[in-house]
Amino acid sequence: QDCTSPATSWPPLVLICELSTAMYISVLFMLLLCAAGAADLVEPSRLPSHGLHPSTIASFSQALENDDACLTDCSPSVSLMQLRGLPSSDVGQAQIEFGMQRRPGRIAPKSHQSDFIFFQESVPGSWGNVIDAGTGPQSLTWLASCPVGTITAVTANESSVKSTLAQAGDYLDPKLDKVLAGQWQDPKFLKGQQFDVVVADWLLGSVEFFAPHFQVGLTRRLGKLVRPGGWLLFSGREPDDLKANNTVGARLLLEIDALRDAAITLGQRHPYREVPQWWVEEELGLQGFDIRSRSTFPLDLGHDYLYSQLEWAGDEIKHVRDEHLRTALEERHQALHRHAQQTKSEWQTQSVGNKYALVAKLSRSATSS
Repeated sequence: QDCTSPATSWPPLVLICELSTAMYISVLFMLLLCAAGAADLVEPSRLPSHGLHPSTIASFSQALENDDACLTDCSPSVSLMQLRGLPSSDVGQAQIEFGMQRRPGRIAPKSHQSDFIFFQESVPGSWGNVIDAGTGPQSLTWLASCPVGTITAVTANESSVKSTLAQAGDYLDPKLDKVLAGQWQDPKFLKGQQFDVVVADWLLGSVEFFAPHFQVGLTRRLGKLVRPGGWLLFSGREPDDLKANNTVGARLLLEIDALRDAAITLGQRHPYREVPQWWVEEELGLQGFDIRSRSTFPLDLGHDYLYSQLEWAGDEIKHVRDEHLRTALEERHQALHRHAQQTKSEWQTQSVGNKYALVAKLSRSATSS
C-alpha cells in the first residue's frame, strides 16, 4: 500500500515505511561508494591506452593519486570523477580547472622579457600540456609561471639537463614536469606525441651549428608536435646583415659576426644561421598554421651582449688548427676588442636589429603525416 495514502496513518505502518526508505537510501549510497572505490583500484598501467595520448594516461594516473591523497579541498573521488568523460584534448585544461594542482618547489617569478610577455598576452586561458622544444633556464622559468598543466622540456644532452634543472628545477612540479635530453633529427624521439602549446624560443638559428641542414626539418617536426587547434609560439632573430643599420654599433657587430663565423668554418664546423621572419611565416603557412599575432622588438647593443659575442669569437678561434691562420685571427680579435673599447660611448646606446615573435594556431582539421 502507498505509504503516502491516508490509510498509512496507523503508527506501525508509518514506522515501517520510514525504515524502508532509509534502507533504500543507504543501499544506494553504498553502491556509489563501491563504484568510486573500484575506480581507485585501477592501476595506472592498466588504464585503456588505445587512442589515448601518453600525456592523457599520465593525467588520469595523476587524478588517481590526487583522489587517494585528497589533495584538493573536495571530497574523496571528486577530482577523479571530474576527469572522467572528458575528451583527451581537454585533459590539460582539466588539470588546472578541476583540482589537479601544480605543486612546484618554489613559485616561478614573472618574466619581464618582451617576447615572453607578448606570448602570454596572445594566448588566452589555460595552456594545457606544453613542450619547450629547445629549453634553457630562462624559458623554463618563464613557462613555470604560465597557466600550464604539464611541462615537457627538451635539451640536447644530459649535461644541459643537469644545468637547466640546477637553475630552474625548483620551479617545476616533479610529478607533472620533465626535462629530457634528445635530438630532434632522431625520428623516434617523442614520435607521435602532441601538445597543446609548443614553444620554440630562439631555437632555429642554433640548429645549423648542432645539426647542419636541418632547419626545414626541425620546423616540420615542431609543426607535428602541435595538436589540431593548438598553438606554436616562435621567437627568433632577424639575421644581422638584413636589419643592421649604418651605426658604429651595427658595423662593429657585423665585424664580430664575420670573425666568429670564419673561425667556426676554419674549425670545420657550421656557423649559426638565423632565419628571417618571412621565411618562418611562409613555412608555417605551408603546414596549415594561421599566424594570429606577430611582433618585433629592437635589439639594443648593450655592454654585456657585445662583449659576450667577442668572447664567443675568441673561443671559436681556439679550434682553428692552422697556427698561422689562428694567429692572424687572434690579432683581428684583439683589434676588434680595442675598437669596441674606443667607441663604447657611441655603440652602447644604439639599436642593431630586431628580434621577432610569432603566435601561430594550427587548424583543427589539420592532420599530421
